[in-house]
Amino acid sequence: MRFEYLRQNVVGLALSTALIASLSGPAFAQHDANAAAEPSKAGQSAIENFQPVTADDLAGKNPANWPILRGNYQGWGYSPLDQINKDNVGDLQLVWSRTMEPGSNEGAAIAYNGVIFLGNTNDVIQAIDGKTGSLIWEYRRKLPSASKFINSLGAAKRSIALFGDKVYFVSWDNFVVALDAKTGKLAWETNRGQGVEEGVANSSGPIVVDGVVIAGSTCQFSGFGCYVTGTDAESGEELWRNTFIPRPGEEGDDTWGGAPYENRWMTGAWGQITYDPELDLVYYGSTGAGPASEVQRGTEGGTLAGTNTRFAVKPKTGEVVWKHQTLPRDNWDSECTFEMMVVSTSVNPDAKADGMMSVGANVPRGETRKVLTGVPCKTGVAWQFDAKTGDYFWSKATVEQNSIASIDDTGLVTVNEDMILKEPGKTYNYCPTFLGGRDWPSAGYLPKSNLYVIPLSNACYDVMARTTEATPADVYNTDATLVLAPGKTNMGRVDAIDLATGETKWSYETRAALYDPVLTTGGDLVFVGGIDRDFRALDAESGKEVWSTRLPGAVSGYTTSYSIDGRQYVAVVSGGSLGGPTFGPTTPDVDSASGANGIYVFALPEKK
Repeated sequence: MRFEYLRQNVVGLALSTALIASLSGPAFAQHDANAAAEPSKAGQSAIENFQPVTADDLAGKNPANWPILRGNYQGWGYSPLDQINKDNVGDLQLVWSRTMEPGSNEGAAIAYNGVIFLGNTNDVIQAIDGKTGSLIWEYRRKLPSASKFINSLGAAKRSIALFGDKVYFVSWDNFVVALDAKTGKLAWETNRGQGVEEGVANSSGPIVVDGVVIAGSTCQFSGFGCYVTGTDAESGEELWRNTFIPRPGEEGDDTWGGAPYENRWMTGAWGQITYDPELDLVYYGSTGAGPASEVQRGTEGGTLAGTNTRFAVKPKTGEVVWKHQTLPRDNWDSECTFEMMVVSTSVNPDAKADGMMSVGANVPRGETRKVLTGVPCKTGVAWQFDAKTGDYFWSKATVEQNSIASIDDTGLVTVNEDMILKEPGKTYNYCPTFLGGRDWPSAGYLPKSNLYVIPLSNACYDVMARTTEATPADVYNTDATLVLAPGKTNMGRVDAIDLATGETKWSYETRAALYDPVLTTGGDLVFVGGIDRDFRALDAESGKEVWSTRLPGAVSGYTTSYSIDGRQYVAVVSGGSLGGPTFGPTTPDVDSASGANGIYVFALPEKK
């Protein structure tokens, strides 16, 4: 199946479903509380005795809550709750479920003091009783006609954010929006610009740090680059804006192979953002450039400063404290924008660990350091840095990859010249794919065993750059056929990596792609779903499957856990995403289905 053909069709699907759900005739005005929402639905109410969300809450101090996308600022994806464990997980039962809006469904249940705050496709935000699934309030944004949007990726709502007495999100039309958390009424909105017809959007949602709403962006269909912004959480005033693509005369301009500024496209930061309160540093990563082939974009040999780079910045000002490019000269849309988590660990990388590509020249062996670790790019290469200074510690390949030839002991990457898309019309066997190794589905952390647990794909592409002239609307401007990696019969995979040594402790594989974030828990469980509609629990010590159930559609959103009145709940968002269907033709025997969007909430039977 050609990737570009698939992309056009899934985008068309997203737009058509959005047409059904969207409303016409908006009148946008900053701070206009009546301009951008429908009248309240009959029977809506307010949250009683709402307590403002604090920084301690967002740091994960109360395990009964899940108040931020990955449970805490550092992005662990870990719930300390242990009522549900590997000995009793077989008794899990569905306690409530609820239909969600149609379209790509990649959301997360944000749980706070018994209430679920849920972002739906097409900017529908809900507050739901976490015990019963009953609606408390709903905000439904008035959007322009879906046919006017050139970027469908902003329709999905991976996350919303809580802070103080407000709920924050970035709308499909690129506004930072604040709602009253108690009632769902619009408090303020700020237009970040270039939305709708120019194509700037946000898919992974913002975080709120020290009173600043920090959000990235994607401009994957635009003839320019994107940015990360910091917005005052009370007033809606934009405080800072960081861009990535250097202008003529700026630092890094000479690394773009002589391409004029107007031909530098697509670089943004649409992935998940993390933060460490002690270091007061926010971490995010940028993407590559378009089109995929450096010959077509006119950047031959250029390392493309600003692309595929990890940034550590001050949340109040956006000041860049350190940065490191994890993939120069990207010809494969490898998008190094995914979350990297902050943990404290002993540092003792094993140079002989499977897949280890490089160990830093000045690694503080045996010392305990606060590190930034993760798989930031679709390449599937894991990286570790000193979280404070950016000093390079180690990197290792997790999946089959042939875009990177080597990484030296300073973390400098040399790409594989044989995989550069130099000849339009020639087929290259590239590993992994435009959907990764890894893609947006987030990793988790097991603090007891110091394991980093990540969903991966055993995928490669037969890819060819087209001979036609590229435009921003072409995105990659390639034709590609998805294939399994050499020697593999299973597409789906979860690896557990020791953060001290880099050693892979266990790996779980299954036939179906596991295009879904993981949840790790204090009950020694790892939850993950697949395009086969199976929602699974793995033993966190061995990686063996200990429980599964089948949902109506592909498991495509985040799994979270919370507790009400001493009872632990596990909530998963399901239905399907834009990326999931790509894997289907490679494993035609898998019973996969998209649609039936919903949230499904499980718990152990109540004692009588």
